[in-house]
Amino acid sequence: MRKISWFAVAATALVATGFGVWATSTTQGRVPPSSSHRIEPLQLMMNTKELPTMEFADHTFVFH
Repeated sequence: MRKISWFAVAATALVATGFGVWATSTTQGRVPPSSSHRIEPLQLMMNTKELPTMEFADHTFVFH
């Protein structure tokens, strides 16, 4: 019984410490994102070249 209660105390202390660290942490990111370099998905799709292609044989309506 004594080992179980020490385990409970240690687990409670660990949870309380983790919650305290989480509660006091800052919500701001350490490195602000750069606003000058943005990825534009439309430009990325328009400027892609020589992508691999795959042929697909659709045999859905082939009756024997």
